[in-house]
Amino acid sequence: MASLQYQRDRGRDLLECRSCGETFPEGKATNDGWHYECPECNEATGIGEGLRRL
Repeated sequence: MASLQYQRDRGRDLLECRSCGETFPEGKATNDGWHYECPECNEATGIGEGLRRL
């Protein structure tokens, strides 16, 4: 189970929040792999809308 947590924290790509400008791994922005939200400000949602891939 530790490897799953590592993979989730690491993520596949880096994302940037369009609201607060914070960058973070993709795994920190989702719990289910479908819905994304900025873990810092919780305002920006969705890749391509509030979040963008780097």
